[in-house]
Amino acid sequence: MANGVEASHRIAEVALGALKAIGLAATPKNMEIWCAHIGGTNPSLSRAIQKLQGTGDRIVQADLDTLYQENIQRADLSRGVADLVTRFRDEISTLQDVIETTGEDAHGNNQTLTDLAEQIKNTDDDAPAVRTLLESALTITTAMREQNTTLENRLAESSAEVASLQRNVENIRAEAIRDPLTGVANRREFDNALKASLENAEQSGNEVALVMADIDFFKSFNDQFGHQTGDQVLRLVAEVMDANIKGHDLLARYGGEEFAMILPETSLDGAEMLANRIREAVEARRLKKRRTNEDLGVITMSMGVASYAAGDTPDTMIERADECLYAAKAAGRNCVIKEDDRDPQTDLQSSTSAA
Repeated sequence: MANGVEASHRIAEVALGALKAIGLAATPKNMEIWCAHIGGTNPSLSRAIQKLQGTGDRIVQADLDTLYQENIQRADLSRGVADLVTRFRDEISTLQDVIETTGEDAHGNNQTLTDLAEQIKNTDDDAPAVRTLLESALTITTAMREQNTTLENRLAESSAEVASLQRNVENIRAEAIRDPLTGVANRREFDNALKASLENAEQSGNEVALVMADIDFFKSFNDQFGHQTGDQVLRLVAEVMDANIKGHDLLARYGGEEFAMILPETSLDGAEMLANRIREAVEARRLKKRRTNEDLGVITMSMGVASYAAGDTPDTMIERADECLYAAKAAGRNCVIKEDDRDPQTDLQSSTSAA
């Protein structure tokens, strides 16, 4: 116990030092982010922090707010889904018990009625005996009718509860897998979808392509025109990208100004063509400030494309697509580079030129 307390204190001290180093407040939210990163309890959060640090830009509070929303807050929503599913299963189990119990009782009562009918056939004109048998039959049929009413009421209550739970599950699941700003899939859904796509590709032999896309000079644009206009840019880019993908494709906001597309049954060349079509469509949309109608110019994007290779994991495929993305930025931005035409020499400049 003492060792655990001491370890938590050490993690908190390192987290506090890290926040001091980047000049940000030690708020509960910020401390939670850095403690999770330093303690190694949230791998996706750690990867996102390392990526931010790798750009060479100063980490600001807006970056930490995004990290918290995408890597911690969404995990809480997923736990909410799990709780609702548990309630759903409990309700179904209770309903099954009611139906099974009622079914058994109905079978027993039917058998009793059959026996009584047989006795009536074999009874002489002994009015008291017949009357007794009929009274017994009446008692049983009354009990069955009351039991059926109880079952109907219970079924109605359960149906309402199940329908309510189902709506809640669907709503929370939709919220848990969607980026709230752009409406496309979030990082958690992307991670799950890429893992599933690679497993399917390994089993079926089908192709899978991955496109990593980044808005050029977004931080400078955000600083110049403000976060609200920056949000408008993100929504515009997501809208254009989403309009160009097909049914089985998945578009996700990977983090910040970076998007990713998983393209099942798509070749490397096909993915490059799609990426260029999207890049040109984004560049063709002139951006205007909503409040003042001020012309803000055009937005451009750089993209990197990788294709599934035998033995790939999500991490290895993302790494190759990222290398192509950095190469596109190093080559002057506003272009698409796929892994078989990437110039390895550009990698030497990628860590300093990417923004």
